[in-house]
Amino acid sequence: MLVAFAKSQGQAQANYFKLSGQYRVRTELRNGYRTLQTDSSKPAFFVGQRARLVFDHKKDNVQFYTSIQDARTWGDEEQKKDLAGVQVNELWMELNFTQGFSLKMGRQEFAYDDHRLLGNLDWANLTISHDALLLKYTNDEIKFKWHLGAAFNQVGEPVFGTSYALKNYKTLGFTYLRKEFEKGHSLSGMAIVNGLNASKTGSNALKATYTIGPLYNYSFNGWKTTLGTYFQGGKTEANLNVCAFMVNTYLEKRIETISLGLGGDYLSGNSDGTNIGSKSNNFNTLYATNHKFYGYMDYFLNIPTDSKQRGLIDLYTRIKYTATKKVATSLDIHYFSLANENNLGINNIKRPLGAETDLLIDYNPSPIFHLQIGYSLLFATHNMEYLKGGNANDFNTWAYLMLKVSPTLLYNEYKK
Repeated sequence: MLVAFAKSQGQAQANYFKLSGQYRVRTELRNGYRTLQTDSSKPAFFVGQRARLVFDHKKDNVQFYTSIQDARTWGDEEQKKDLAGVQVNELWMELNFTQGFSLKMGRQEFAYDDHRLLGNLDWANLTISHDALLLKYTNDEIKFKWHLGAAFNQVGEPVFGTSYALKNYKTLGFTYLRKEFEKGHSLSGMAIVNGLNASKTGSNALKATYTIGPLYNYSFNGWKTTLGTYFQGGKTEANLNVCAFMVNTYLEKRIETISLGLGGDYLSGNSDGTNIGSKSNNFNTLYATNHKFYGYMDYFLNIPTDSKQRGLIDLYTRIKYTATKKVATSLDIHYFSLANENNLGINNIKRPLGAETDLLIDYNPSPIFHLQIGYSLLFATHNMEYLKGGNANDFNTWAYLMLKVSPTLLYNEYKK
């Protein structure tokens, strides 16, 4: 690779330096967000923000990228106290070789396809980043790309051993392929190996699951279609044999300024007959952006924990109205149910969980400014009480107002 890199110095693309910023502030009113409210609970109100400074430099076939951020809730630190609050969101270098190959090294975000398995969770103030290597191959002529990524986590610089006590993965490896065809067709595939520290004493220190599956996309002449299927196997950190799957499908038609969509997700889970001492049928969405899919109130942000290991079915419809190039309104309606009911506990938990409506208004007066207003309602069944606690009869709602400003502070393009 180093030889190929040396030979590619004379084939450099545009060289530049870009300094940009981002300031995002979000005010939230929570009264049933993530969990059902009780008769005595009070609404929560707060203001959170994220500020970023991004340095992006490309010279010849070397690109260097740094994103430094401060994320906080207003007032969460005492005044006149020196508390650390700055994080490195991304810090990586990419070497571009000949024949379409490149190598990306350092702290980086992984965001693939629709973010169902690997996403950056940009909704959160603290996004998902990885300290990893990423080998990339791109062929624009045949519209094909292939990525191979790997990460190995450690605490400090030990003298002996590689034990790892943090609640992250110990090892991560994945490969990703994508091929685009004519008239809006594309097919991609992903395989992920996720290695975790064993939670049971006496077993091997590392347990790993593997997830593999294809994703088909079609977008042409006002139609949009998505179909994905994934299988998950291996062993969990609790030494359980995994046999799980996920299926997701979506169909949308755009008619002038209105888009109508229907979709459904099925994530497998344990049933009454599952031997939970040795097996698991729970599909784990790994490092996904679940906020994007399973309702904006985030009742199923952590799967399978939020479904009590019983799987999840999400049937939804989406309506979007684009009034102008600057203003758009969308309404999502979800109907949630468990993939399998639970008749083994004190309270039998049946499958229906309830419905959620998510209303969004987006205003983009320019590429720099983005204003978003959101309002959500949850109409829960009593089965949701057994999952999340609280009272399903109460009025569970959530509202927010978010402003994002993303200016380019400095841009300079070098002559070759």
